[in-house]
Amino acid sequence: MQKHPVQENHHEKEVWVNQNTESLRREECLCLNCSDLKSEKPDGCPVAKRLYEICLGANIALAVTRCPYWVNN
Repeated sequence: MQKHPVQENHHEKEVWVNQNTESLRREECLCLNCSDLKSEKPDGCPVAKRLYEICLGANIALAVTRCPYWVNN
């Protein structure tokens, strides 16, 4: 890591944050930029849904950088 993580409050909990990657997460995550995730399908992408449930349960955030199911917007 280039910089040491800092503690911030997210969703009413103190968590460690890598500020270098946090700013890129929303713009660069494949899941957050996938047409399948934004589609009108009732289930959406099952992989993204499972990852979201894990993140929500553990109060973590991640950026997906590899995916065989990604659909261009």
